[in-house]
Amino acid sequence: MTQLIKQARLSIVTLSTISAVFLAIASSNVNADRHKNDPSQAMIAVLSASSAHPSLGDEARTFDRLIGTWDCDYGFYGQDGSVSHIAGELKFGWVLDGRAIQDIWIAYPQSGSKERSIGTSVRFFDSRTKLWRVIFVSPAYGALVTVQGGLEGNRIVLRGDDDQGSMLRWSFNDIQANSFVWRGEKSRDSGKTWRLEEEHRMTRRSTQSPGTEMIRELAAGGAHASLGAQAQIFDRFVGAWDLDCDFYGEGGKTTHFQGSWVFGWVLDGRVMQDVLIDGDAQSRRGTTVRFYDAKLKEWRIVWIPPLSGNVITLKGGAVGDRIVLLGRDVNGSMLRWSFNDIQADSFLWRGESSSDEGKTWRTEQVMRLKKRRSV
Repeated sequence: MTQLIKQARLSIVTLSTISAVFLAIASSNVNADRHKNDPSQAMIAVLSASSAHPSLGDEARTFDRLIGTWDCDYGFYGQDGSVSHIAGELKFGWVLDGRAIQDIWIAYPQSGSKERSIGTSVRFFDSRTKLWRVIFVSPAYGALVTVQGGLEGNRIVLRGDDDQGSMLRWSFNDIQANSFVWRGEKSRDSGKTWRLEEEHRMTRRSTQSPGTEMIRELAAGGAHASLGAQAQIFDRFVGAWDLDCDFYGEGGKTTHFQGSWVFGWVLDGRVMQDVLIDGDAQSRRGTTVRFYDAKLKEWRIVWIPPLSGNVITLKGGAVGDRIVLLGRDVNGSMLRWSFNDIQADSFLWRGESSSDEGKTWRTEQVMRLKKRRSV
């Protein structure tokens, strides 16, 4: 969260009546119909979930109590001990069949700026490691941070590393029904000493429908103007696509599934997010968050699949009339994911891997996609 809010600084439930219940239901139905029939909002409709998936059990409680909107007093500690403050808000909501929680961190405009700072996290419980894994993205400042952890006594503690190799410790403290304190600490000596960089005080905002506020805030009607021509690289995929997918095993075995892939702009149009749906299993396989890093002049991609836990990060962009993204899998092998034969109503997606640093490539997955005419 440091780069989201610090850069902004530098740039200086209960319904009371039955009628209110019917009003909330009617509003929800209207929004659902709008999302269902609007290609630009289709991704939001399939991303959202009303509650935690039963498979999470007691682990759901770790973050479920934070669902809703929080007013924020962001505090930042300078090297000289000074503290500066920025106002904002934080929203949490369940996504991906209730297997993950997505949040939005917002800092209100500062020093005459007309734009807010905004970032998002996707967090899921990894059943293999028995830890919550959190992927935080701040597109305006090129931040992509991963941390992991869980409950430690009455706190939630998450640990990871930043882009410079410093250790991070993010924690939720003094958690009450209507308040908590978030702290961000950093260590540059492998954890021997820690410096408090951020301390954010959160107060719950009383609202009629806390479970749906994050998803409504997340949606964007189109790409942010700052993306310029880069927006067109992924903007043409907005909406829903029917897919046929084949997986090719090393032993020659092929498996197949059908489903859909749904794309949409989020975070004020700074991020393109998607949801990959397995139609055979009637489940969301995962979500991809992609943003253009102006410093690197590349698109940065993170694929987040709660069921497998195999989070993948890649970088790339347009190569001729294709889109090519490079990264590594969880075992260290090189990956090459590409969008090919791109037409207005169809394209071919190919996933390849290399175990010899790119000398040879093996096709692992092919998806054939056709634009869905009716969302």
